[in-house]
Amino acid sequence: MEVIAYNASGEVVCQNLINGIGVGDVYLLAGQSNMEGVGKLIETERPSQWVRCFYLDDQWGIAKDPLCWFNEASDPVHWRVPENRKEEAARNERLFREFGAGLGISFGKAMKKYSNVPIGLLLCAHGGTDMEQWAQAGLSDGGRSLYGSMLRRINAVGGKVKACLWYQGESDAADWDKAAVYQQRFISLIEALRRDSGQPELPILYAQLNTWLGEADVFPAWNGIQLDQLHLEGDLSHVALVTTIDLSLSDAIHLSTPALKKLGKRFALLARRLCFQDAAYEKGPRVRRCFFADRERKELRIEFEHVNGGLWPSKHIRGFRVEHEGAALPVMDCRLDQASANIVIVKLKESAPAGVELWYGKGFNPVCNLRDGADLAVPVFRYSF
Repeated sequence: MEVIAYNASGEVVCQNLINGIGVGDVYLLAGQSNMEGVGKLIETERPSQWVRCFYLDDQWGIAKDPLCWFNEASDPVHWRVPENRKEEAARNERLFREFGAGLGISFGKAMKKYSNVPIGLLLCAHGGTDMEQWAQAGLSDGGRSLYGSMLRRINAVGGKVKACLWYQGESDAADWDKAAVYQQRFISLIEALRRDSGQPELPILYAQLNTWLGEADVFPAWNGIQLDQLHLEGDLSHVALVTTIDLSLSDAIHLSTPALKKLGKRFALLARRLCFQDAAYEKGPRVRRCFFADRERKELRIEFEHVNGGLWPSKHIRGFRVEHEGAALPVMDCRLDQASANIVIVKLKESAPAGVELWYGKGFNPVCNLRDGADLAVPVFRYSF
């Protein structure tokens, strides 16, 4: 775009050519470290001229990992060191950074290919934060609070976003009291964001927690947060859960760079449904019903809905656990029904008593491999009989 300014006499007083202007869709990326991106900076997603990031210093640029540079942020809430050390810390980060790959660029490129418009990424995530720190009460604190900073930055890019991508919950899983109110706080955050941004039907795409490779007592409410995240789909409209339980890690809690690339594409598939009402893809496998198919209660059938092109693998399925009073029952085989690729058959060694529970993905580091033809995975769930 060429900008020319004239004075009252018709003389040119200013002339400037501005490159790289595009009209497109802006997506908000918020939450904690797995949305921030902590993957190793090896074989990262290649940048695209059509995917830009509104960096924390309030400047647009081509999106290139890492997207988060906290000590360069305009808002103090993101600074990792005191203000008088910020410049030095920022300089050292630029010299020595080895981690910081995220899902944003993969998501942006997939959405550009689909919508054929430029994509903007509004990065507002911050590692180690719990839901209380994202509370809407921080709006009045502006850039000194996560919520206030997020709203200020939304306004800075025009006041509207196409959708919010959210990945958070690990910090709340570390505390039983915080976990007990996690779901309500999440609902309150979504309602506040929709209200304060003037978008009452703003699509919210959020990830279910992945795995934790450390000590169990560090995150005692891990599975509880995962179940709350799944149940939220039924509590609010214009929301969708993205599953991560089958994806690999780069350390004890953070997704690997290849996993983040894949997760970005999963977010994009669900963004197509929520943002563009595209029915080409279902939201991904969800349990429809479970029942024993025999009197001996040894053959458990699990029917799934919202499946894209059938489930896989057809055999050697991992991740299911049948329990009675907390004790696991031996599973002899787990495979797809030959007559339907939407039904999983779990065969037990012994008859199951009344009052059993079926889990998928229970624990901190379960082995889970069930997904559909669109690479959308089965989420962590619990089903009681």
